[in-house]
Amino acid sequence: MSLFRRGLSLAWEAPQTALGVAMLAAEAARRRIVRVEIEDGRLVVESKGTGISLGHIVFWSRENSRWHDLDVRNRAHELGHTKQSRMLGWLYLPLVGLPSISRAAYALVYREVTGRPWNHYYDGYPEKWADHLGGVNREREHV
Repeated sequence: MSLFRRGLSLAWEAPQTALGVAMLAAEAARRRIVRVEIEDGRLVVESKGTGISLGHIVFWSRENSRWHDLDVRNRAHELGHTKQSRMLGWLYLPLVGLPSISRAAYALVYREVTGRPWNHYYDGYPEKWADHLGGVNREREHV
């Protein structure tokens, strides 16, 4: 990617990348970073329990937490979100970030209230789209 195109990409995805940089600093301060790689112009950070895609910085985890069941597919899913970020630019946070965080919040509350995990997180927008873009197939889970 040329320097000019990289600059355009950074500007196009500036809001979410800025949040990603802040989150990277927080994850590093908490010593939650397992590994860092570069893939497709993105910083791909394996973290302890964090899965979120923020522009040019992608956090993924294979570790479950109290509220979320994560596995190695989380990496491909989060890379699917990077494709959404590339398409939507500055609109990514309101059109993908907000609905995604709302689904995650619902999953947290559901687990706290019922004591059971909410198994439909990936079934709706924008998560199903991110799975599709990342090549993740979850259909066998609902059989």
